[in-house]
Amino acid sequence: MKVYAITDIGRVRALNEDSYYAPREGERFCAVADGMGGHNAGEVASAMAVQVFSEYMREVEPITAQALYAAVERANDEVYRAAMENDGMSGMGTTFSALAQQDGEVLLAHVGDSRIYLVRHGAILQLTTDHTLVEEMVRKGMLTPREARFHPRRNIITRALGTDPRVEIDIVQMGARPGDIFFLCSDGMTNYVEERQILQAAMGEGDWQDKLRRLLAVALDNGGADNITALFAVIGEEATR
Repeated sequence: MKVYAITDIGRVRALNEDSYYAPREGERFCAVADGMGGHNAGEVASAMAVQVFSEYMREVEPITAQALYAAVERANDEVYRAAMENDGMSGMGTTFSALAQQDGEVLLAHVGDSRIYLVRHGAILQLTTDHTLVEEMVRKGMLTPREARFHPRRNIITRALGTDPRVEIDIVQMGARPGDIFFLCSDGMTNYVEERQILQAAMGEGDWQDKLRRLLAVALDNGGADNITALFAVIGEEATR
C-alpha cells in the first residue's frame, strides 16, 4: 500500500485543525482527523488522536479488527483525558477515519464526518456513514441526500473522538484487490468536491500528488471555507503509478 497526502488551511480558517497520518516504511495504516471547529484546541485533538493511534498500531501484528478498534479507543481515551485535565482544552474533539491493510484485506475505522471512499473498476463508493444530524435526517426520510449536502446544519456531528469517555467506532472489514484506490478526506473536501470529481481525478492522468492538488484546487475554487485534507491509499502494483 502506498499513500499520498495533501492538506491545506483553506480560504477562511485562521488555523488548520486537520491532521493526517501517512505510513512510514513497512507500515500499512493511515488516518485523517478533523479537529472540531468552534471548539477549544481542535488542532490539538486531531494531532493527538493521530499520534496515539499510530503509536499503538506500530506495535500491532497482525492487524485485526479488534486491534484497530483498540487503537482508536486508545486515541479517544487520551484526547478525553487531556480535555478533562486542561481548562484550555475543555470540549475539544475530532473526527477520525483510518485504514489498515492486512494481507488481502483492508480494515476501516470511522468516527464523525470525515469519509473513506473506494474507487474500483471505474466506480466510486462511499464506505463510511457520516455521524451527523443531517445524515440521521436522511435515513429517516426527512431530507434527500442533495438537501443534506446544502443543509445549514450539515456540519453538526453526532459522534466524535474525545468528547466522551466512551465512543462507538464503526469498523468495516473487506477484501482488497491490487489496483483498489481508497480516498480518505475531511469534510473540507467533500463539502466542495463532488464524488464524480474524486472519481475523475483518481482515474485520470498524472501522478497521485498531482491528482490531489487538482482536487484541492477544486475545493478552494468552490469556496474552501474549511480546512482541506485528503489521502489516496493505493493497493498493490498500482502504488508505483
